[in-house]
Amino acid sequence: MNYEHFGNLLQELRIKYHMSREKLAQNICTPKQIYRIERGDSEPSIYLLHQLSIKFNLDLNEYYKMHFTSNTIAGLEGIKSINAAIEKEDIQLIKSTIDKYEKLEDFKKGENLQHIYYGKALYSAILDNDYNTSLDYCFKGVRIEYPEFNMDNISKTMYSNIGIAILNCIAQNYFAMEQYNNGMKVLTELLAVLETFVINSPYPMFQTSQFSQKIYQLVLYNMGVHLFEHDEIIKARSYIEKGIVYSLKEYNIRHLPNLLFMKFKILYHEQNYKEAKEYYNHTISLYKITNNKTKLAEIEDTVKTVYPEIFKEQPA
Repeated sequence: MNYEHFGNLLQELRIKYHMSREKLAQNICTPKQIYRIERGDSEPSIYLLHQLSIKFNLDLNEYYKMHFTSNTIAGLEGIKSINAAIEKEDIQLIKSTIDKYEKLEDFKKGENLQHIYYGKALYSAILDNDYNTSLDYCFKGVRIEYPEFNMDNISKTMYSNIGIAILNCIAQNYFAMEQYNNGMKVLTELLAVLETFVINSPYPMFQTSQFSQKIYQLVLYNMGVHLFEHDEIIKARSYIEKGIVYSLKEYNIRHLPNLLFMKFKILYHEQNYKEAKEYYNHTISLYKITNNKTKLAEIEDTVKTVYPEIFKEQPA
């Protein structure tokens, strides 16, 4: 099937399902917006693609991404390189990769430009400790797909993977700036987005990706950490336990060691040293399985120094 633009496909589907523009637009947008998309004058937002997918019971998100974006070989290679640098957590590599690709015409708009802004947000925060600049890049990046985005409407729509990553970055910037309430607001709203549109989506055409699973674990972990640091122990425990249960259910251990170690810290804080030691041992076992020797040594040294009670003989 060859279409000049996404609107051609949308019109064909609408006619096939015997829908007027008014009926297709009902409860999701205006008929005029459908008309503009069908003419190729406008592109659908992520939220609108989601809603249209539900109407047709067809995953138009992936179809749109595969067939109607203007990704070139250079664009695909660039995104792959940027993501690889981020995955390695090599901030200098992130910066050099962004410097390489941001000059290309392929990275002047859309998802490609979002990756540029995300990379710049990361190295502005980590290399320069310039959290205001990092936030500025984050807001520019997320507004590419959601122009109306602000702190009061975060959970009103769904986001692409890069949009979700940027939201998490916004939260971490606020925490770094000691704006705890803003950081928790963003994480809470992001959690609502993930649970509403991704993790608990009632629509079978939307399957939870590996990325979504990992970011969901990470958000639960981050919420637990910051709540714990502000002595909201009960809330912290609920999010950490939720993350552990989800990780085990989905057989996804990407952030499970961190979640287990956080549960250890909560139990230790509650002076439940016996159970705390069990979670410490679970954490150590996972780091050994994943062969993360650096993190393993770091945790073993920290626990011996900061949490000595678990090494003492506990009463039966």
